[in-house]
Amino acid sequence: MEKEHSNTDNALNSEVILEKSTKAATFLMMGQLFTKIVTFLLNNLLVRYLSPRIFGITAFLEFLLGTVLFFSREAIRISTLRIKDNNGEMTLDVKKQKNSPNNTLQIAVNFAMVPLMIGIPLSIVLTTWQYNNVNSFFVSLPYFTTSIFLIWISILIELLSEPFYVVNQFMLNFGTRSKFETISTTVGCVVNFIVVYGLENNWYKINILAEDLEVSKEGIAILAFSLGKLTHSVALLLCYYIDYLINFKPKNLFNVRLKKISQSPGKKPYYFQVDILEHFKKVYFQMCFKHLLTEGDKLIINSMCTVEEQGIYSLLSNYGSLVTRLLFSPIEESLRLFLARLLTNTRTSKNLRLSMEVLVNLTKFYLYLSLLIIIFGPVNSSFLLQFLIGKKWSTTILMDTMRVYCFYIPFLAINGIFEGFFQSTANGDQILRQSYVMMVYSGIFFFNCWLLISFLDLSISGLILSNIINMILRISYCGWFIHKFYKELYTESSSFLFNFRNFGTILTSGLLISVVNWWIIGYVRNFKQLAINITLALVLLGIILFKERRAIQQLMGRNKRSEAKLI
Repeated sequence: MEKEHSNTDNALNSEVILEKSTKAATFLMMGQLFTKIVTFLLNNLLVRYLSPRIFGITAFLEFLLGTVLFFSREAIRISTLRIKDNNGEMTLDVKKQKNSPNNTLQIAVNFAMVPLMIGIPLSIVLTTWQYNNVNSFFVSLPYFTTSIFLIWISILIELLSEPFYVVNQFMLNFGTRSKFETISTTVGCVVNFIVVYGLENNWYKINILAEDLEVSKEGIAILAFSLGKLTHSVALLLCYYIDYLINFKPKNLFNVRLKKISQSPGKKPYYFQVDILEHFKKVYFQMCFKHLLTEGDKLIINSMCTVEEQGIYSLLSNYGSLVTRLLFSPIEESLRLFLARLLTNTRTSKNLRLSMEVLVNLTKFYLYLSLLIIIFGPVNSSFLLQFLIGKKWSTTILMDTMRVYCFYIPFLAINGIFEGFFQSTANGDQILRQSYVMMVYSGIFFFNCWLLISFLDLSISGLILSNIINMILRISYCGWFIHKFYKELYTESSSFLFNFRNFGTILTSGLLISVVNWWIIGYVRNFKQLAINITLALVLLGIILFKERRAIQQLMGRNKRSEAKLI
């Protein structure tokens, strides 16, 4: 009986993984919601103190930091999800782990050392190169060199926390991760705001000539941003290390340094599992082109747009992608983790059907939410934004560009889950093939940017349109892959593309509501019109819920059965 209980306890069956992944999305969304509310409020206050030019240079520093971290760790985070459990010795609950070294976790930790190996030389090269090529005005600002140095230190410190992150990710400990990211992000934002606010209120008693006052304020504002990032990295590392001392070190589950993995007699010990290492190389190659496309807008705006336009686009991205970061990102990450863990060990028919069901339901949810955003976003965004920005932004093209950005968000969202599926299920050769396709997409993207920004002089709107074309190409490729993946498993009548029959009816209803809304109101200019728009949105939402009532009932029934099993 004990043996049976132990086997049940250690089995990573599909329902356990689905339950953990669902909780993961919840934890990540709650953590994102709290941190984004805090950062949103503090950044909204900062907008009133800072000029578009400062937001432009902080966007550049954010790009520098994000680029190094992405190329250092993203491929490892994806690849380590495919590490297979050693004969059931691995359990998702750290409290039930045996008090002895766990090879599975040690393999993950060994791979988590790779980001630091990549990050140190990469950060030095990229930081030096960007510093030597940045606008001479910023180099002359007070504390700018110090700010760049602090950004570099924060990168290294954040990479030191990667082994703890990878272990918690592999064990699906999203409550821990969400809590630590919430704490570190909040602390970093508070430090950033306090430094800027203290400057505006002359806390520092700096004696500066009137003609140099604005320049010194800009230098300190950039320093404040760097201090915030450094504080974030330190807080994150401390939280993870304290958790390690409490939950992992007493059980001696893994070492926080490279350690050889023992094999059966006659086989050499190793540091890195060969199949995962090969997969990492192919994923890393793919990541280069993916990042070039994902972050290409920042490369383009740094080279083709003015510093003021860079600041406008930075603010636009922060406000415009709020829904994406709060809702879409946690769901996409949870889907990627769910599929990787579900399909890594065995691709049984039950697991494959479950993966298809989850993907179809998520895609439907995204499509309906995207429809609401496209219909009601452009006509309401300008009215809502006027309460959030200060006088320094009132003469910019932000309002008009925000309406265009609303059309970009749905494409960004759909691409997220489709590429998440691809990364979790594609083999090495398929990943390499997509990398070559990404090379072609990169060329198309940069050509579109030149055509729309430089030739047609569409400025930021041209960049957004280029991104939309880019996303359509990427969605089409991954959509074709998903359709082919499931069509080979099932009959043609049950393939992925045949599960969206209700969407046509709902799309027609949405278009009719949109025409009526535009004919009666147009762009929203007062609270009465906003209330009418909210009413129309609720009507469309009611139609969606009515048409999808059977799917919702089935989902609720499954949740009840799952709770009954747990009891």
